[in-house]
Order: sequence, then structure tokens, then C-alpha cells
Amino acid sequence: MTLNQLHKKLGKLIEKGHGRRRICVDKQSFQHPLESDGCTILPIERIDVRWIANADDDGGTKENKDGTESGSTLVIIAGSDYEHQTG
Repeated sequence: MTLNQLHKKLGKLIEKGHGRRRICVDKQSFQHPLESDGCTILPIERIDVRWIANADDDGGTKENKDGTESGSTLVIIAGSDYEHQTG
């Protein structure tokens, strides 16, 4: 992805009202056969907006006071192995 492509995609997300969302990286989606040879700079392939459940202190899913699942909508930057999972 080029800087112009990234700028265009982020601009569209801002226009849709996502300008104040946190940006996070899906580390597992960045994989390349040359990593074992020291290749550590990997290209961005996807940008997505997802709702992600928050974790609590013991590693489980955090709940709100009313018992519903706590979470946040985030902008996800991902590599070539990214798969958007709903639900």
C-alpha cells in the first residue's frame, strides 16, 4: 500500500465518522516466509473497522456494570493474512 492509498482510505474513514477511533495493529496478520531470515518490515495490506471485546485483568472478557460485554470500535491495520471475523 502506498502513502497515497493509505491517505485515501483513512480519509474515507474520517468522512464516515471514525476520525477519533484508536488505531491498532493485528500482529498475527503480518507474516512472511522471509521473517526467519530477518525480514521484519512487512507491508500493510488492509485497513478495517471492527468492534473488539475488551479483556479484563484475568484475561477474560470484560463486562459492563449492566452485564453486557465491554468493547471498543477500532481501526485495524493488517497484513496479508488478515481475516475479518464477525461476531
